[in-house]
Amino acid sequence: MEKRRSSNMSQFLKPLTIENAVMLKEENPGSLYLGGGSELNNPSSKAVSDVYISLEALNLKACVRGKHTTILGGCTTFQELIGWDECPASLKEAALFLSSRNVRNQATLGGNIGAHLPDSYMLPILMVLDADLELGNDEVIPVTRYVEEKRQNLIINIRFAHNSGVTAVKNVLRSSGGLSVLSAAVSIEREGDVIKKAAIAVSGLGERVFRLTEIEKALVSGDIKPGKDLEKAVADAVSTKDDLKGSAEYKKYICGVTVQDCVSRVLEASS
Repeated sequence: MEKRRSSNMSQFLKPLTIENAVMLKEENPGSLYLGGGSELNNPSSKAVSDVYISLEALNLKACVRGKHTTILGGCTTFQELIGWDECPASLKEAALFLSSRNVRNQATLGGNIGAHLPDSYMLPILMVLDADLELGNDEVIPVTRYVEEKRQNLIINIRFAHNSGVTAVKNVLRSSGGLSVLSAAVSIEREGDVIKKAAIAVSGLGERVFRLTEIEKALVSGDIKPGKDLEKAVADAVSTKDDLKGSAEYKKYICGVTVQDCVSRVLEASS
């Protein structure tokens, strides 16, 4: 039986250290970490527990751009990321897909990842940046693995290496101010006119955000060319269903168009 949302909670725990937070999660099976609360306080959310573990005192908000790596604190909010002077442009654009400033002031990077939202705005760009997650149990794993394994570990930091790749993101709405149909992110590294590395990620089409790894390989090998060839290959590669956001046929089509648009922007920017 599905748990029904209730305003009652038996415990609200406020650990002072990361170690204590992880221990409390282990001691309370089914408990949930609470960062900004944008998802857990959402009336339509299915994430329900009797025990909530606050992350407020853990100071996980630092954002640092080093010589080779960028590190983002797990409790950094979308709005804080947007206001950070050294925020990469595509990350800032993805954060702005969340149109409400009030919600952006609550929504955290770690919470957006940890909630495993199938329509996450942030996961596609983090996936194509090959971001890693520093977890509370001292593991460091790729964000893609965290999603695929449906992990619930505390996210301390998100980090990614600087590279020569150029990125682009795009969000498609059903109508102005309406439901998000999908989001896509693309990263491409090339030498001259040759694509040396490609990464493509999409959210909103299924139960989780995913990479289009076969399409990436085909772009690098030259088996698929940017343009109509790429549009059709992406549309054929993705699987989705009819729902309120549109028919499966429409979503497959618009996914192909959106990915191609991102690729075009990247190739133009890197030319």
